[in-house]
Amino acid sequence: MADDLNDKMEPEISEAAEAVEEVAKEEAAVVEAAEEKAIDAGEAAAAAAVTASAAGKEAAKEAVKEADAAAKAAKKAEEQAAKEAAKKQAAADKEAEKAKAAKEKADARLEKKRQKRAAQQALIDACPPQYRPVSTSKYFWLAFLSAIPFVGFIATIFLSIAGRNRNVKNFEKAILAYYIIAIVIALIALIVIGVALPAEIRSNVLNSLREIAGSVNIV
Repeated sequence: MADDLNDKMEPEISEAAEAVEEVAKEEAAVVEAAEEKAIDAGEAAAAAAVTASAAGKEAAKEAVKEADAAAKAAKKAEEQAAKEAAKKQAAADKEAEKAKAAKEKADARLEKKRQKRAAQQALIDACPPQYRPVSTSKYFWLAFLSAIPFVGFIATIFLSIAGRNRNVKNFEKAILAYYIIAIVIALIALIVIGVALPAEIRSNVLNSLREIAGSVNIV
């Protein structure tokens, strides 16, 4: 009976063992597939890491290149700025030298004029009072005084005789000479008029001359 039971159970046990074996195979296949997926994922991650590393290296190279280019540009700009500053400084120094030379020249001219004036003043001071030079303004007012009718003639005679300064006396003598020449010419004209003109015309001319002389208060 036991044998019969074993015979009956043997097919079921075999089937169960086969089922278990199939389940184990399936689980092994699943595990193997998972392992393959894990391996693929690891390889993909490794490839991604390699790609990322290569990209990082390339980016680092580009960054280094850009930094070098920026440094070169900055150095070039600094050199250019230094050159421009040197040119401006040289131009400023040149202008300063020109201004200094012009100032020295102007100072030299001014000093020369001062020395000349000082020398002239020293000569004037060394002269006796009666021989000292007369200024232009004084000559102008002396000439103005001498041009006044009647009063100027008297002042001219007085200064040409009693003037203290020899230059003033000589100037007034020259004006007095003009007066004398004018008087001589006027007398000659009167004589010519008195001799050459008829009596009627002569009287008219003389009357006109008297009126003119009376208007300027000469006679």
